Amino acid sequence: EVTSHGFPRSKAKIKRLEALARLLDYAYHHNVGVVVFENLFIIKRRKFTKNSSANRKISRFTKKELLQYGIIMAMKYGFKVLLVNPKGTTHSKEHDEVMRKYGLDRHTASAYIIALRGMESHNLIRKAII
Repeated sequence: EVTSHGFPRSKAKIKRLEALARLLDYAYHHNVGVVVFENLFIIKRRKFTKNSSANRKISRFTKKELLQYGIIMAMKYGFKVLLVNPKGTTHSKEHDEVMRKYGLDRHTASAYIIALRGMESHNLIRKAII
């Protein structure tokens, strides 16, 4: 909806940030301690395709702004923030196994794998401190 033709950029920004704020508020009220984000800073810009609507949707998505806002808000709520490299989360054997085992679609399976990676790195950090 927010990447469609004629949708005001300022309203799109507000909708994205409000959705992220609602998600973090939900996590806060359910006693979540750690938030895992994809490290979007290391993802290079996508090559533009021949599809004009896809080009518009890719170019209008402000990944840096969304990630910065998410990190700041998560820290305000007192969460530990982990950034995980998303490389290999969609095209891997692990991804296919998770999709089949739990009956997830490809995007949810990728999010699940990213969460697992974040939890693994969090446990490694905790063990190194102790």
